[in-house]
Amino acid sequence: MTPTPTAQLTAVTRTVTPAKNGNTVALSQTFDAAPEQLWEALTTAERLARWFGTASGDVVPGGRYELPEMETSGRLVEVEPPHRLLLTWEFGKSSSDLELLITAAGEGADGDGGGSILTLRHTVPADAHWATFGPAATGCGWDAALYALAQHLEDPGKDLMRRLGSFAGSPEGAEFTRATADAWYEAHVAGGADRKPARKASVRTAAAYLGEEIETE
Repeated sequence: MTPTPTAQLTAVTRTVTPAKNGNTVALSQTFDAAPEQLWEALTTAERLARWFGTASGDVVPGGRYELPEMETSGRLVEVEPPHRLLLTWEFGKSSSDLELLITAAGEGADGDGGGSILTLRHTVPADAHWATFGPAATGCGWDAALYALAQHLEDPGKDLMRRLGSFAGSPEGAEFTRATADAWYEAHVAGGADRKPARKASVRTAAAYLGEEIETE
């Protein structure tokens, strides 16, 4: 079944937790793919180009990667195929840590869950950007990426970039962005944030993603 925006919203578990000098924004989702298949979709340039964007680099410890369309690059810190990838996420003058964890869905039970769980943990600084936009600034982007990944895994050979671009600019895409921002508001509050500033941060984030005027007060 082709993933839908509505189903995607509830397929993801979102958490926000304090980290050293920052906060960790985490997403977890189960996919109908073996760990090796999921790893390939996440680390192969040919596969990434179909659902995430142009990528280059060497997936080895100490290697560098580039995502030119996102103006992002970084260093591979730890590489443990097909289960763990730790890298730096460098955009402009900022640098943060991104960890991808893949486990078989049945691990801890009978070991045969028929799928894999992807957990993405992005640890970002507790700076002015965080105070203004909160976890949704990071989380909404990764929500969109996991939705794209879910579609890619349904049909790995198909180039989804044009379709995804059309979705992002559509009313349905705007609704998805606002819904994920709301979900991150809930996760922020569950993580201990005060409701009023957390709500304002999520609204600002949705507006920023949609190119709308941002309320600063």
